[in-house]
Amino acid sequence: MRYSIHVTRRQRERIPLLLRSVGIDHLQEPIRRPQGFPIWQIFYGVSGNGEFFTDGTRAVLRPGQIAVLAPHTRHGYRSLGGDWVLHYLGFEGLLCQRLLAVLGLGESGVYIPADPDRFLEHLHGLERLASAAEVSQTACSKELYALLLDLSVRLTRLPDSDAIEGSGLEKEIVLYLEDHFAEDISLDSLSERFQRTPEYLCSLFKAATGESIMHYLRRIRIHQAKIRLMDAPDASLSEIAESCGFHSVSYFGKVFREATGFTPQGYRLGKALQPPAPDKNPGKNSSKSI
Repeated sequence: MRYSIHVTRRQRERIPLLLRSVGIDHLQEPIRRPQGFPIWQIFYGVSGNGEFFTDGTRAVLRPGQIAVLAPHTRHGYRSLGGDWVLHYLGFEGLLCQRLLAVLGLGESGVYIPADPDRFLEHLHGLERLASAAEVSQTACSKELYALLLDLSVRLTRLPDSDAIEGSGLEKEIVLYLEDHFAEDISLDSLSERFQRTPEYLCSLFKAATGESIMHYLRRIRIHQAKIRLMDAPDASLSEIAESCGFHSVSYFGKVFREATGFTPQGYRLGKALQPPAPDKNPGKNSSKSI
């Protein structure tokens, strides 16, 4: 179902958030908008995978993830094969820019919500309001504000990948790493898969992305570990490490600390690493032997 909601000038002046469109289980066709779109848009992946291009960056939207598109941002999106089904909503209002910036949703990109079910409850609430014979924008504004507020809690943004032109091999490598990060991946295994020498793959990937293949893979694994640490509070660190491609818990902890400034358990509890406390009596010799 798709709903478009008319907005009056008076409503624009008096209501801070205005619902403009809602779509449920929409079979998404390819879209290309060089001039962007005049309102904010949020998409939720229902089934299938698709890719979003925004101002020269690329990100993949998978089921359970959301994509945010800011107004007037050059963008395009398309399926990565087969049917791509989305929920979506469009909105505007005087409060949008500042509110979304405060909530951590002010930039276009793909995000992972910590509580997709709560997001969907609000979305279906907006669908019910939009389907009414007489739409109340005041009620829509309240539901939309609740959706954005709940969505912002423990939200994780996925890193963007450059939209790569040329041979397309770099893009294939990125997609392979994103889909197989939990497996044993080495330069030799990539060389065998893509039928190129490791040296060629490294040079090609570095020139296109500005980072090495293995560094990019580590970023994906750390990102996935952050999600699993929050979504599976009862899972052991060894289980988290294994599911993200780290076969040593100690190495996982070391890499995670370097990348985030947290231990894995500290990240789970929201406690950053603290520098050692300064010696209150630096001039005195300790009575303990070193």
